[in-house]
Amino acid sequence: MKNTMAEIEALIMSGRGLTVQELIKLTGKTRNEVLESIDKIEEEYSKEIHGVELKNVAGRYSFFTKADYAESISKIKKRSVSELTNSQMQVLAIIAYNQPLTLKEIERFRGSSCANQTKELISLGLVRRVRDRSKKGNPFMYVTTENFLKILGISDISKLKEGLIEDTKVSQDVRNNLEEEG
Repeated sequence: MKNTMAEIEALIMSGRGLTVQELIKLTGKTRNEVLESIDKIEEEYSKEIHGVELKNVAGRYSFFTKADYAESISKIKKRSVSELTNSQMQVLAIIAYNQPLTLKEIERFRGSSCANQTKELISLGLVRRVRDRSKKGNPFMYVTTENFLKILGISDISKLKEGLIEDTKVSQDVRNNLEEEG
């Protein structure tokens, strides 16, 4: 007989993150059994002996490196979010705060071209383009990704809005524009 906690741990470790519903379907366990196992896993991995922790991000459970070990991990990763340029961070903040936005709208907020910054943010998996079929010409709209939420360790973008603008090096003009629009 399988240990439910171990099975759920293995399932979460193996993938892109799983919802409670997906875990119920995959294990055949009840919602209460799955939630109880998740609670036990979270408790176990909160101990100092572990370098990872279980988090619920955007409704999906995933394992993440604990903040204490981020510097060690950054040595093996190509590029981290902390290495974003100020202009990339400004564009990311504008998108996160006001999404979805067209490139022209982002540039209006920022006051300068930002095509290169948006391309880099897309390549880093922080932003994606989606077509807006409801607008004339079906323009591309820029939105943050689930990966963006994972990196920040938040479950939804609404938890970020106020702190993001205050914590990044966004010019006062951009902040004023964002406040007027919001």
